[in-house]
Amino acid sequence: MQETKNQAVLDKLYELVQTCEDSVKEYQNAAKHLKEGELSTIFYRLSQQRALFREELKSCIRDLGGSDQPDTSFSHTLQRIWIEFKSGLNGNDTDKIINTCEKIERGAVQRYEDALKADPPEYIKEIISKQHTMIKGTFTQLEEFKRNSG
Repeated sequence: MQETKNQAVLDKLYELVQTCEDSVKEYQNAAKHLKEGELSTIFYRLSQQRALFREELKSCIRDLGGSDQPDTSFSHTLQRIWIEFKSGLNGNDTDKIINTCEKIERGAVQRYEDALKADPPEYIKEIISKQHTMIKGTFTQLEEFKRNSG
């Protein structure tokens, strides 16, 4: 039973690692395409934050005996290709870039909530909860950027 539970937790952690990887790439892409220096800097810092999140999660995976190099899931690959394509169309349109990042965050919030429901060990739950809180804060910040840009 414990092995099955660990596998369920590992599966959720793998999904979160991929979510963070997608966020790193999207925020780097957004930072490159934005004209505003401050917003570009914020998005670059968010990409760095998500890279740190990814590494924390990989450490948790190793602690549970999993491989920290999971296969990229097909759905995340398609999502990333679509994001890259869509970002190319967005060019320097700040509102569209913020909207795209907001969608990424909305999905991330849901995946983190799903991971918490998998009942990971307490120390991993604390890491996931902390990251979840920060991602929800980013989502709120993106909503504020959108209100202020219009």
